[in-house]
Amino acid sequence: MKTTVALLLSFFALAGAGRAAPKVELLVKNALLIPVADARPDSFTGYFTVGMDGRIIALEPGEPPADLLASAARLLDVSGQIVAPGFISAHSHIYMSPLRGLGHDQTLYGWFESWDRYLRHATAEDLYWFSYHGALDFLRNGLTTAYDFTHPGAFGPPAVGAGEVVAPGYVSPGPFEENQIDAKIVAGLRFIDSVSIVELATPEATRERFDRTLAHFAKRKAESPLALKMAISGEVQFLPDKKTAYLEAEYMERYDLLNQTHFLESPERVAEQQVKFDWYVEAGALGPRLIFGHFIHVTDAIVKAVATSGAKMSWQPTSNGRLADGIADIVSYRKAGIPVAVGLDDQSCTDVADPFQNLRIGLYTMRGLHKSAAALSIRDMLRLHTLGSAEVLGIERDVGSLEPGKFADFLVVDPRDPDSGPTYEPLATYVLATSLRNLKQVYVGGRLKADGPRLVDVDEPALRREIDVRTDRLRAAASAASSPKISAAPLSKP
Repeated sequence: MKTTVALLLSFFALAGAGRAAPKVELLVKNALLIPVADARPDSFTGYFTVGMDGRIIALEPGEPPADLLASAARLLDVSGQIVAPGFISAHSHIYMSPLRGLGHDQTLYGWFESWDRYLRHATAEDLYWFSYHGALDFLRNGLTTAYDFTHPGAFGPPAVGAGEVVAPGYVSPGPFEENQIDAKIVAGLRFIDSVSIVELATPEATRERFDRTLAHFAKRKAESPLALKMAISGEVQFLPDKKTAYLEAEYMERYDLLNQTHFLESPERVAEQQVKFDWYVEAGALGPRLIFGHFIHVTDAIVKAVATSGAKMSWQPTSNGRLADGIADIVSYRKAGIPVAVGLDDQSCTDVADPFQNLRIGLYTMRGLHKSAAALSIRDMLRLHTLGSAEVLGIERDVGSLEPGKFADFLVVDPRDPDSGPTYEPLATYVLATSLRNLKQVYVGGRLKADGPRLVDVDEPALRREIDVRTDRLRAAASAASSPKISAAPLSKP
């Protein structure tokens, strides 16, 4: 028996010795690492390796061994600069990127009005280019993964009469959702794609349209690791009856999908929004697959119900301020046990897709609200915008921190160029004292996507011309139209 065991052990040892080590495609050295990994220190100087599949093989303190230096296909010596995981936007509308500066003195519904008069004239081809523009803008600014609410190509027509009646919407022809999926992949952004359930003449037609989008995503996912998963764009806040809650609950169960729903966002019509929360409860949608986007105007009973059910929320501190939505009390939600993610929302309501700014606005708002510097730590704020968001979205095995097995999506940040002074505590310097001006490089899957403000392998002048031509056409179409007033109860938020 002992002989048999010895032979088996010898066999497995030989098999292991003969197995080739993963080929190192990229070695990053001399990095001041901020890994945002629970089992690691907040910061340390070290190195990491990336394989051919774009995932981290190893991450260690100190200097890499000589044989590793000799065998790595590519070497990146960051010379003591900070290396941290790419930011995650857990709530985004990327196609809105070319619609900035609109509704600058409006709250949510007035802001809708300001851009809808242009966007209602957009084609599926326009939405490809708008999403491409927005995805590249995210990447340039250090956002490497996004939960993206795609535009369904369904537009609500002008209000009838005095603005109290809204006629049925219509669906424009063309592959709206499919084009937005393709645009993000071409740009190189990692993403969750979130789609609306567009209600057509029959339940069968509604499901067939939804199935087509899922099939297109599945095909692209098989081709690219950038496509992570699909989700539902919940719209109960913006629709008039509870059948939508039941439909979303049905699709969540049928397709096993997350549903992120804009909810309790605006300070307008709060009582109406709170009543609609009960629709989700009644429909059986409340649970771990439901994420409430914004979730500001809550009651104690709503917070308790969400925490008890395992549902989650997504916090957009910059856009909440821009649109005068109010303040989501993240400190209280976390104490109640609600998992929290952080998003940039869209470039039309955050103006600059700046995750560093988003960190600080969120941090300072919570400290001001609670009148305590201990209300939210810098460590927790950074985690919410990276690994915490990945956990809420169920993608933490792939992104959110610098750890072996995860994609090598990372930022190189130099706090001394331009100079923010000496570093006493690396984590504090990173969260409080660096900004887009210090962002030197952005990598996705170990591949350089942005070098300073310059996007790699992108003809930016040509892209700018493409966007200008398309937005000029939308402006002309909006001017030619009668520009009727949009109802204060739009059919959906994009």
